[in-house]
Amino acid sequence: MVISSTKMITYYGRIGELQKAVKLFQEMPHRNQISYNAMITLFVDSGQLDAASRLFAEMPERNSTSYTLMISGFSKSGLVVEAREVFDSVPSLYQNVISWTAMISCYVQNHQSLHALKLFTSSYGDFFALRIIPNSYTFSILLKSCADVQSIATAAQIHALIVKLLDEEIEEVVFVQNALIDLHSKFGRLTDAEKIFNRLTSKDLSSWNTMMTSYTRHSLIDEALRVFNSMKEKDTLSWNIVFSGLAESGRGEEAINLFICLLRSWPETKPNPSTYTIILTICSTLTALEMGRQIHTCTIKISLNRSNVFTGNSLITMYSRCGSVKELERVFDDMVMKDIISWNSLLLGLGQNGNAKKTLEVAEEALKLGSFNNNTFIAILTACSHGGLVNEGMEYFRSMSSKYGIGPDLDHYICVIDMLGRAGRISDAQDVLQGMPFKANSVAWAALLSACLVHGNGEVGEIAAQELQNLEPGDVTSYVMLANIYGKIGRSEDSRKVLNLMREKGLRKDSGFSWIIEI
Repeated sequence: MVISSTKMITYYGRIGELQKAVKLFQEMPHRNQISYNAMITLFVDSGQLDAASRLFAEMPERNSTSYTLMISGFSKSGLVVEAREVFDSVPSLYQNVISWTAMISCYVQNHQSLHALKLFTSSYGDFFALRIIPNSYTFSILLKSCADVQSIATAAQIHALIVKLLDEEIEEVVFVQNALIDLHSKFGRLTDAEKIFNRLTSKDLSSWNTMMTSYTRHSLIDEALRVFNSMKEKDTLSWNIVFSGLAESGRGEEAINLFICLLRSWPETKPNPSTYTIILTICSTLTALEMGRQIHTCTIKISLNRSNVFTGNSLITMYSRCGSVKELERVFDDMVMKDIISWNSLLLGLGQNGNAKKTLEVAEEALKLGSFNNNTFIAILTACSHGGLVNEGMEYFRSMSSKYGIGPDLDHYICVIDMLGRAGRISDAQDVLQGMPFKANSVAWAALLSACLVHGNGEVGEIAAQELQNLEPGDVTSYVMLANIYGKIGRSEDSRKVLNLMREKGLRKDSGFSWIIEI
């Protein structure tokens, strides 16, 4: 009777009928630890921690599973202190590697990796005395902790323990060795990562993917491709790693050609949402509109453009970069799920393509819906800057904090400086720059200097150029722009002096060049 009822409780939980499970549990004439644990599991999975805690307190007898369930439940909700209280209350009879690992994992999942390492080092002796040995999962979490706290010394000690304790467990060694490869790579010790990889007698797919990731992390894309081409088995992640690596190395055309090879291997390996996002990002970078449209068609066939917000956002950005306003609007309208990035991408796309007034109309809708953040106002201010809507831009800038609770940061101030400067209000732009609650950086002074060049303001231009030279003494931009300002306002002698000074300091302007990509 108890066994069959417990099975029904689990079944109700699996189909989402929590109330039926609770009713059945309450009506059970006899309950054992398994039935209690089954009910606690359902409460934890449904986020009802209070109910789980009450039931845990009512249990006449608990076992190691009972304690571990509560530790994991509190961990998922970010209640680290409560999880530790449960862990500390576990009798030594019921302590095991699972409860120990659950508490370590709780710390790591809640961004307290140092506490995870401290717990392991402080309790290792006690657990070892109870013949409780950490397993591969314990070690993988600890290695992640080492990466989080950037401690190579602790990682080396844990590596030694892995060699000592897991030497006979071949499958677990592979699992942990993959984590070690990743760890050494993140610490910049690529040679050590390679040694571990090369010494593995039994590599799994994750081993190959991890080594590929290590190479791309260090911009060694040719090495990553060598690993990729030598793999007998590849999954979608394998392809995505090499796509990302090629994109980051400026070899987007190769990634697109490789993507076509992936499509030809269908259905052996299928692209996933991340694949399409990566390739669409590459199309954006290369402004490869036709290829982007073809990929868009692929996403439509599998309804990915509407159902996956990341793919939808990538499509908006791609069409924005390629200047296709109608298509980016259509993608946005077709999206079932939209996030703040969706709205911001639409605003940036409209603004960058000369649709300032439409940008403000959409912005009002986003603000009313509460779908905004810092970047929303950067998009708005940028659109106002390019569209000459200075009064509207200043109104949004003033209302950011008072009306929408977002304090302007340096990037917002730079947008305002650029906006005023483009409109010829150089003095106002200078006042904003010098009145910022932040120290002006080279971008801010460059924006002001650029405005001075456009509108021929030598007085403020001299100040901006000097500040820019102080911040970036090796950059020729300030010299060239100031010389051009002097030339524009008829001060040819001063222009020559600036250029001569630039040459005396050994500064040279890079020659311009153009490039064409064929796809």
